[in-house]
Amino acid sequence: MPVRDEISNWLAEAKADLRHAESSIKIGDYNWACFAAQQAAEKALKSLILHVIGEYPHGHDLVKLYRRVKEYVNLSINESLLARLSAYYTQARYPNAGLERPSEEITEDQAREAVEIARGVVNEVSKAIRDP
Repeated sequence: MPVRDEISNWLAEAKADLRHAESSIKIGDYNWACFAAQQAAEKALKSLILHVIGEYPHGHDLVKLYRRVKEYVNLSINESLLARLSAYYTQARYPNAGLERPSEEITEDQAREAVEIARGVVNEVSKAIRDP
């Protein structure tokens, strides 16, 4: 199945968010690394839903997005890791959304884990879109 420009755009933005997450770690902005990693995974999954189902998906819950497509394509993605990454959509940005000061309380280890999870999602989705 050919890849529409819209799908390529979503996947390209997922990869850009992943680069942003990696850069944020280098400068010590660990909360932004976690948020950018969540965004990378979200955009990658949305590109896959567009590609496979042909619908524009809504929402930010990575587990729900993954469950929309997992019956159509074989992906090596761990739902419990997705759930951890998904939490950063709010926790990494808002005070008192689980942490009082995300910019001070999210650690480098958490950021590195978030980036690794997101990288795995982006890689799996990239492979699925190239070879459904």
